[in-house]
Amino acid sequence: MSKTTLSRAASGTYRCIDVAGKGEQAIRLKRMGICSGRRISVVQTGDPMILRVVGARVGLSRELAGTVMVDGNGVNAGRRPSVSGIGDNRD
Repeated sequence: MSKTTLSRAASGTYRCIDVAGKGEQAIRLKRMGICSGRRISVVQTGDPMILRVVGARVGLSRELAGTVMVDGNGVNAGRRPSVSGIGDNRD
């Protein structure tokens, strides 16, 4: 398994490995559903990044996304995440 930060991830679906942020940042991410073991879909790269987490679209700064470690191989290679929310795999 290769690791990368969410800020370096291309569009696709990834499994969260760890949240390296501290204090309020880590708490905020976990309250949004970004935590170890969760599937996260990168809908749009840039700053802010647009993510799909637990069926909700979330805007996240690239700086904050840099504290989230994901499996660099992705969960569904070559599959673009659904923007509408229809057919999403919800964890």
